[in-house]
Amino acid sequence: MTIEPLGDSALLLRDLDHPAFELADALMRMAIPGLLEAVASYDTVAVYVDPTHFKASSLESVQASFGKTVSRLHEIPVCYELGEDLEVVASALGLLAEEVVRLHQSEIYRCFAVGFCPGFPYLGYLPSRLSGMPRRPAPRIRITPGSVAITGRQTGIYPLERPGGWALIGETPLCLVAPDDDYFPIKAGDQVRFVSIAKTDYDSLKGQRL
Repeated sequence: MTIEPLGDSALLLRDLDHPAFELADALMRMAIPGLLEAVASYDTVAVYVDPTHFKASSLESVQASFGKTVSRLHEIPVCYELGEDLEVVASALGLLAEEVVRLHQSEIYRCFAVGFCPGFPYLGYLPSRLSGMPRRPAPRIRITPGSVAITGRQTGIYPLERPGGWALIGETPLCLVAPDDDYFPIKAGDQVRFVSIAKTDYDSLKGQRL
């Protein structure tokens, strides 16, 4: 593991021997003096600290001192009928729309990181036949909360109304974040399985929390 400065109150951990989400979780459980927050990306961890109480030397042996993170499996219903780009994705990848839906549901995805906006999970990896979809040439200005999207090898869910350039293949009716309640159920390291539902089921589940 290498440790790089990231401003005067943060460090960046690279060249990890364990998945970034496991290391970040372990750091948050170790009560290291001066460590305020550890945030995982795909292969690095940002460590935010109070420099008056934190010593970088406390990180030197941390990778050898923890077990694996216990992850949760979230089952998320998706109405693929509402995917604005479903047919576009199918055409671009040489598939039928039904095949896109089947392939998207065929994997259990790992949440590697949460970012872009509060609660947005970066999930991977897509099946090879569903990989390679580029971002839109120009992002949409507003995306409906709950929109399920793909790009490259990744899939994700827009939990809040935001601009975005990923291809939209469906929508979940569930509420995935509530910032005022500090409700962010999907964490880095968790797993996600998508399950297809009809529009009638979508309407009946609308607004329920994950």
